Amino acid sequence: MKSYFHILFFLLIGAFSYAQSISGKILGKDSVVISYAEIIATKGNLKRTVISDENGFFRLKIPEKGYYLLEVLENGSSVFVSNLNISGDIIRNIRITENNEKTIREVIIGKKIVQQIGDKTYFNVENSVLSKGNNGLEILQKSPKLSINSEGIVLLKNKSVTILINGQKINLSGNDLNNYLSGLSSEDIKRIEIQDIGSADQDASGTGGVINIVLKNNPKGFRSINKMSYAFRKENAIQYNSGLNLNYGNEKWNLYSDVSYTENQNYGRSTGIFNYNNGQKNINNGDSKFSNNNLGLRLGSIFYPNDNNTFGIEAYYNKNNRIFEGNHNLDIYNGNDQTISSKNISSSRTPSNLWYITTNYVLKLDNLGSNLKFIGDIGRNNTEPFNDVYSKYLLNSSLNSHYLYNTNSVSNYYTGQLDWTQKIKKNWELNAGGKFGSVKRDNLLKVDYFNNDQWNEDLNQKQDFNNRENILAGYISISKIFGRHFIKTGIRIENTNIKGYNNLNNEELKQNYTKLFPSLYYKYDLKNEKSLSFSYKRSITRPSFRDLNPFVIKQNDFLYEIGNPNLQPLYVDQLELGYNIKKHSFSVYGNKTINTIQGVYFTNKDLINFFQPQNFGKYYEIGIDHSYNGNITKWLTTNISSGIYYNSFHANDGINNKGASFYNNTYLQMKLSKTFLFELASNYSHQYQYRNVTGANRYRMDISIRKTLMAGNLLVIFKVVDLFNTERDKNISHYKDFDFDFYQKWQTRGFLISVQYTLDNKNKIKAGSVKSDNDSRGRL
Repeated sequence: MKSYFHILFFLLIGAFSYAQSISGKILGKDSVVISYAEIIATKGNLKRTVISDENGFFRLKIPEKGYYLLEVLENGSSVFVSNLNISGDIIRNIRITENNEKTIREVIIGKKIVQQIGDKTYFNVENSVLSKGNNGLEILQKSPKLSINSEGIVLLKNKSVTILINGQKINLSGNDLNNYLSGLSSEDIKRIEIQDIGSADQDASGTGGVINIVLKNNPKGFRSINKMSYAFRKENAIQYNSGLNLNYGNEKWNLYSDVSYTENQNYGRSTGIFNYNNGQKNINNGDSKFSNNNLGLRLGSIFYPNDNNTFGIEAYYNKNNRIFEGNHNLDIYNGNDQTISSKNISSSRTPSNLWYITTNYVLKLDNLGSNLKFIGDIGRNNTEPFNDVYSKYLLNSSLNSHYLYNTNSVSNYYTGQLDWTQKIKKNWELNAGGKFGSVKRDNLLKVDYFNNDQWNEDLNQKQDFNNRENILAGYISISKIFGRHFIKTGIRIENTNIKGYNNLNNEELKQNYTKLFPSLYYKYDLKNEKSLSFSYKRSITRPSFRDLNPFVIKQNDFLYEIGNPNLQPLYVDQLELGYNIKKHSFSVYGNKTINTIQGVYFTNKDLINFFQPQNFGKYYEIGIDHSYNGNITKWLTTNISSGIYYNSFHANDGINNKGASFYNNTYLQMKLSKTFLFELASNYSHQYQYRNVTGANRYRMDISIRKTLMAGNLLVIFKVVDLFNTERDKNISHYKDFDFDFYQKWQTRGFLISVQYTLDNKNKIKAGSVKSDNDSRGRL
C-alpha cells in the first residue's frame, strides 16, 4: 500500500500551472450548455486548445499575457470568434449567437458518434441512426466493444459488465435486468459510456467493465412511443411483446412512464452424461418446455425549480412467472450392464413480484461543475418457486417417488448514497462519497412426498433460514489533466457484515470483513486522436443470497441442487494496457482470481450427484483485445470486437484446466436509403477453456431490415434470428472422480416483425430551458 501511494505522489507532482487562464462555460440559446466543443486560443505561433466537458465547462491555461484570437469549434466548424486580451485569470461564459446556432444545427449531423473522454469510451446514441426504434438491450448490443450472448448477458471483452443508469447501479439482475433494459427506448438514451475497468467511485463488486446509460434531458411537450413485436420460431415456440412509453414535460418538471408486457414460449432437448472413473455412466436426456410471462411498469418524475437544484423520484414494478416442464429419461450403466432405468417428469414455476422506489437530489455547488448528489433506494422482491418431481422406475416400481418442493423467498432492501464532486481550477477534480446498503432475506422450504396414497411432510429436507447483509462503503478519488496527461486514482473501503440464522436447528452464520480496493488509470494523448493508457483495479464478488441459503432442489433421485452457507467472496486483480487510434482500440490485459465461486458437482458413496456453488480454486487469464467502430463508406458502418485469450484454472480438488481461445462479435449496418436500413449481428466463440469447463465453439447470426414511414414516425422491422440455426450449448466439466458432458438445444431460429409508432407534439408547447448538470431521469 505504501508503494501504491508513493507512485501516486510522484505521478501527481508532475502537474504544472500557468500564470493565467480563461475558464467558463459554452452556452447556446436559453443558456443550454454545449458539451465537447473545442476552444482554441491563438497568438502568433502560440496555440493552446482544450475541450469543454459534459457540462460545457472549460479551462484553458495560457503561458503568456497578450491579445489572443479565441475561437470555438463545434465538430470542426467555427461557431464563435473573438479577440481577447488575457492578462490574468479570466472567468467568462461564451454564448453562441443565433447565427452561430444555425451553423451548429447545420453541422449536427456530423457530430462524433464515438469519443474517448477520460477513462471512458462515449457512444453518442443521439447522433446515430440507432436513436430511433431500439430498446435499451438492443442499443447495448450495437454499441462499440459490447455484445450480448444467448442468455441475454451484456459482455465487454467477452465478460459480463456492471450496468448503471445515469451513474447509479441498477439493483436488478438476470431476467429482471433484461426486462428493465428492454423497457427503455433509444429515443430517451443520450449516450452509452463504456469503461473497460471500473474505478473507486463505483461499487467494488464489479469485476468486469462498467456500462453507464446516460438518459437525455427531459424533453418538453408530450410524446408517446407505441411498440409491438411478434416472433415465430416453430409451432409452440413464439414470443410476443408490447410496450407504451409516455412522456410529458415543461420548463420546470417532467413526468414519464413505461409499461411493457412479454410472453415467451420455447422448447428444446438436452442430454447430460456423468462419466465416472470407475466405469459407471449416468445418462439423463429428454425434452423441456419453457414459458415466461412478464409485466413491467415504470413511473417517474423530475423537478428542477432552478439552476442549482434537481429532485427526482421513480417507482418500478415487475411481475414475472416462469414455468419449466421436463420429461427426461435416466439410464445408469455399470460397464455395459444397465442397472437403473427411470422416467423423470418435473414441473416447476417461479412467480415473482418485484418493486422499488428511488429518490434523488442534486445540488449544484458552483459554476465549475461541482455538485452534491444523494440517492435513496427501497425495494422488495417476493419469489415463490415450486417444483413437482415424479420419478418412475421401469425395472422396479417400488423405487417410484413423488416430491413437491415449495419455497417462499422474500428480500427487502434499502440503500443510501451520498456523492460529492468538486471541480478545482487547473483541471483538478476530487470525488468522495459514502454508501450504506442493507438486504434482508427470508427463505422457507417445505417438502412433501407421496406415500400410501397420501401426502406427508419431509421434515429432513425442510429449511427455514434468514439472513441479512449490510455493506458500508466509502471512497475518495482524484483526477487531473496536465498537458497530454490524464490520471485518475482512488481507493475504496467496504465493510461487509452478514448474519444468517437457521430457525430449525438454531445455528447462526456470521461473516464480517473489511477490505480496501485501490484503482489507478493513466492516459497519455498522442497526436491525431491516438492515446496510450494503463489501468489497475481490485474488486470483489460476494456470493448471492440464493447460493448462501441451504436450499434443496431435486432434479431426480440421483441429482440434487443445494446451497452453500459457507461460501466466501472471490477477489479479482485486473491490469490492462491500452492503445487507441481513431476508430481502433487495442488492449493487453491480465486477471487473477482467488476463491473462485463455481457450481461444482460432487458424488456421495451411493453415487448420488449434488450440484453446489463452492470456492473452487484460482483462475488466471491473459489476453489481447481489438475493437473497431466507424464508417467504412458513407453507407456502411461496422462495430467489430475480437480477442485472443489464454486461461489457466487450478481447482481445489487437484484438477487443472488450461487453454487458449478466440472470439469475434460483429455488427454491420448498411444504409440502403434515407429510410431503409439493413443490419447484421454475429457472435462467434472458438472452443474455450473456462475454469474447469471445456466448451465447444458457439456461433449465431441475426439479420434485420428497418423501414421508416410517415416522416420517421412509423418504424417497421423484420428480423431473422439465428439465421443458420447454430446456437446451442455444448461443454464438458472436469472433476476429480468424473467428467460431466452436457448438450442442450432450444428452438432459436425464428422470424420477428416489429412495429413502432411515435406521436410527438412537443413543438406545441412553448420551448423553455432545462439547465441541469445531471441527467437524473430514470436514476436507480
